[in-house]
Amino acid sequence: MQTLGKILYAFLFLVLVPAGLWYWAVFTESIVRFPAIASKTSGLLLVVVGIFLLLWGMFALRKYGKGLPMNSFPPPEFVAAGPYRLFRHPIYWGFGFLVVGVAVVTGSASGLWLVAPTTILGMVALVWGYEKIDLEERFPGSVLRTVLDLPTDSPALTTWRDRLASVFWVASLLVVGNYLVLKLCENTPPLLGNTVLVHPFFENTALRVLVFILVMAVPIFINRKNDLLDWSISAIIGLACSIFSAIIHPTVGAQYLPGGYFSAGAGWNLVRMLTAVPLFMVFMGYSAVVRQSRRYFLLFSLLAILLSLVSLSNSQSSLLHLLTSLVIFALSSHYGAIWIFLKSTAEEIANSWREWIFGKVRVINHGFYIGLGAFLGILLAGYLSGPVYAWSILVFAVIVIVFSAIWAQVVEGSEKLKRPFGYYGALVGIPFGSLAVWAMGVHVWVIIAVISVVMPWVQAIGRLRCLVNGCCHGRPVDNPTIGIRFFHSRSRVVNVSGLKGRLLHPTQLYAMLWLLLVGLVLWSLWGHHFSAPFIFGQYLILTGLGRFVEEAYRGEAQTLVVRGLRLYQWTAILSVMVGILMTVIPAEALSVAPGLGWETVVAAVVGGLFAFFAMGIDFPYSNVRFSRLV
Repeated sequence: MQTLGKILYAFLFLVLVPAGLWYWAVFTESIVRFPAIASKTSGLLLVVVGIFLLLWGMFALRKYGKGLPMNSFPPPEFVAAGPYRLFRHPIYWGFGFLVVGVAVVTGSASGLWLVAPTTILGMVALVWGYEKIDLEERFPGSVLRTVLDLPTDSPALTTWRDRLASVFWVASLLVVGNYLVLKLCENTPPLLGNTVLVHPFFENTALRVLVFILVMAVPIFINRKNDLLDWSISAIIGLACSIFSAIIHPTVGAQYLPGGYFSAGAGWNLVRMLTAVPLFMVFMGYSAVVRQSRRYFLLFSLLAILLSLVSLSNSQSSLLHLLTSLVIFALSSHYGAIWIFLKSTAEEIANSWREWIFGKVRVINHGFYIGLGAFLGILLAGYLSGPVYAWSILVFAVIVIVFSAIWAQVVEGSEKLKRPFGYYGALVGIPFGSLAVWAMGVHVWVIIAVISVVMPWVQAIGRLRCLVNGCCHGRPVDNPTIGIRFFHSRSRVVNVSGLKGRLLHPTQLYAMLWLLLVGLVLWSLWGHHFSAPFIFGQYLILTGLGRFVEEAYRGEAQTLVVRGLRLYQWTAILSVMVGILMTVIPAEALSVAPGLGWETVVAAVVGGLFAFFAMGIDFPYSNVRFSRLV
C-alpha cells in the first residue's frame, strides 16, 4: 500500500502539477497583460540550472537521507550534505528556476508573471506551513547552517562568509528587481513626471557602477554579526517594498528608470539599469557604517552626499525617488521596532475585553471591530461599483455572514462555542449569495469581484475581533520577541484552550499583515480592469496560501488534524485550486460607474449593524444554539 502511495505521490508532483502549471499558463495567456520576456538562451540556462538543482537535491535526499523527496514519506535521516551545504531547499529552488526558464523560453507573460510567482509562493507556503515545523519535530536539535545563510543574530565578529552571503542575497535581489522594474515600467511615465533635481554631470554610467560597488561593500565595514544581519534584512525588506510598489503601481516604479535611459547604446543601458541603486540603499549603508565607527564621520557624510546625488540622477523623477526612499528607509530600517510596536499593540487589544449586560442581552466590545469592518467594506465596495449595486452588496454580505455561522456551528459548535463563525463558511455562502443577487437582476460577477477587492481589508479589521475574542489564536512559542499573552477569562485562549499567560504566536497579526498585502494586489488588479473571475481567483489563491501558513502556527484545541495537516490547511489548498480554475474563466473586463450615493451609505450602515449584532451581541443566560458568543 505504501508503494502505491509513493507512486501516486510521484505522479502527482512529477506529472500532474507540471502539466497543470503549463495549461494554466496557456489558458491565461490572453488575460495577463504584463510584458513577456523572451530569450531562448537565458531561458534554457535557467531550465538547465533548475533541472540540475532538482536532480542534485533528490540525489542528496536519497543518498544521505536514506529516503525519497516526498513529504508524505519523508527521509528518515536529517540531510546537511550535498547542495544542502550551500543553501536550503535546492529542490524548490530548482523547480522555481525551471518554471521561470520555461516561461522565458516560450515568451509566456502568464508563465512569468502569474504561474511562476504563484508556484514560488506555493513552495514558500509549503516550507513555512509544513516542512519547517515537521523537520523541527522529527529532528529536534538539528541545525542546518549553509554557506549562503545570513549571519546569526549574535554579537560575535563577522566572517567573510557572513559578508559574502549578505552581499550575494542583497545584490541578487537588487539586480533582479531592477530588471523586473525595467520590464514593467519602461513605457510608463513616473507619477510626478520627469522631475530632475541634480546636475547632468552625475548621469554617468561609471559613477553609477561605482555607487553599486560601494553600497555592496558596506558589509566590509560591519564588525558584528547582528549588525550585519540587521543591514541585510533592512536592505531585503526595502528592495522588496520597492519591487512590490512597482508591480502594483507602475507609475511609482517608473521613477527607477535611469534618466536619459534611451539615449545611449543598448549595452550601456543594461549596465545602467541593473546597477541602479535606490537612494534608500545609500541611506542604509551610511547609517550602518556610521554606527560602526564615528571616526570618519565627516568623510562618510561627504561620500554619502555624493552617492545620493548619483543615485538621484539615476531616476526619471528625482523628487518621487527622494520621497519614496525616505518612506522605505524609515520602514525597512526600523522593522524591528515596528514589529515590537505591532506585537505589543496586538497584546493590548487581546486583553481588552469589555462587556455590558442589559437585561438578557449582552454587548461585547469586539463586535465594534467587525461592525466597523463591514461598514467600511460595504461603503468601499459600493463606491467602487456604483450606487446601483448597493443593495445587492448588502444582501450578499448578509448571506455570507449567515453561512459563516452555519459552517462554524457544524464544524466547531459545542457547549462552550454556541455561536462561532468560520471564514470558509463565508466562501461556501458565495454561490448562494450569487444566486440571490442574480435574482435581483444585477451583474453577479461585478459583486463577486468588488467583494474580493474589499474582503482582505474587512478580514484584516475583523482579526482585531479575533484578538479580543481569542479565536484563531496561535500555538505556544518560546520567543518573547514573537509571542503575545492572553489573560482575560472570557478569551477563548483561556476558557477553551487553557493557555492563559502562555506566549503564543500572534497568528491574528500574521493574518492582518498578509491580508493588507493581498488587498493592495487586488486593488491594483481592479484598477487595471482585470476580469472579475481573475480577481476572484487571485483572492482565493493569495488568501489560501496565507491561510495555509497561518494555520500551521495556530493552536486552537477544537481544530481537527487530518493526515498531518490541520483541517483548514486542507480547505486552504482547495481554495488555491478553485482560485486557479477561476482565473481561466473567460470574461470581459468590468465596466462600472463608481460613485457614492445615499443607497451605499444606508446599505453600509445596515450591514455594519447586522455584523455587529451577529458577532458582538448575544444572550448570556440562554443555552440554545446561536445564543452565546462566549
